[in-house]
Amino acid sequence: MNRHFFSKPDFIVIGPPKTGTTWIYRNLEFHPQVWMPPDKEIRHFWEKAFIGELSYKERKSSTHWHCVARQIFCQKRLREHRQNLLSVKLDVKTLWWDLKYAYGRHTDSWYSSLFDKSLVSGDISAKYCELPDDEVSKIHHHFPNLKILITLRDPVEREWSRAKMNLCKRTGREIEEVSEPEFIKEFNDPPQRQSNDYVSLISRWTKHFGENQILVLFYDDLLKNPIGYFKELCKFLQISAPERVHEKQLNEVVFKGVKGNMPVKYEKYLFDLHKGNIVNFARYISNNDYPQNWLEKHQHLI
Repeated sequence: MNRHFFSKPDFIVIGPPKTGTTWIYRNLEFHPQVWMPPDKEIRHFWEKAFIGELSYKERKSSTHWHCVARQIFCQKRLREHRQNLLSVKLDVKTLWWDLKYAYGRHTDSWYSSLFDKSLVSGDISAKYCELPDDEVSKIHHHFPNLKILITLRDPVEREWSRAKMNLCKRTGREIEEVSEPEFIKEFNDPPQRQSNDYVSLISRWTKHFGENQILVLFYDDLLKNPIGYFKELCKFLQISAPERVHEKQLNEVVFKGVKGNMPVKYEKYLFDLHKGNIVNFARYISNNDYPQNWLEKHQHLI
């Protein structure tokens, strides 16, 4: 295999979903030393692994949710450019990025070219948590200097939040309008069930990138101390700590989830499903109290 190194992006955030990745994206956008792509989730490596390289024509005609989301994003951006052209406010640099993003051939070279060369820039695609070991190896082969951010959350709460997003927020329904079989099916999504095995997730990426290139962040810390959480992230990316004017922004909630407490029956189901993973993770990362706290939080269900 030919080995061609790419220097960009500088980092990727690999999720899993509903662990604060949108908050990270929004706040990195404000940082003067960082450039983030207009589309938060490029999902390039996930696309290569699970869909394959498609031509522009194939992407345009595809009904796969990933391709449809990309089409909607690109169409919206191109409409904005047409409006800006009429009002003589056209941003040529941004237009060029959007055209490349919409019509370019999805190679590693294309992907690398999407990122700013002069600023720290990264890709936040939570679905990367699903990538198997051989795909992680391929990424390291061509992007060996990538920094990897893994964001984790109590699997029970994460799955409840994800289910509400997919079954309620995206369909315009209330929790009470979603049937129990629908929730159970969502809880058992195979790739996401596997992604809750945090020991395996961290081990796969550490195996290829090493401990020094990986930072594990906890959603619990984001809730308790968002400024401290962001400072830790900045230190890892070797960018300056947030300025005081930015600290107010750091305390704001981004991408609010669907309101509604988790019914006990679903909490019990999810705890039964993921208790083994949480126990294993508590042993694996014994210097951190959060996994043990997750166990204790749901212990009343036993």
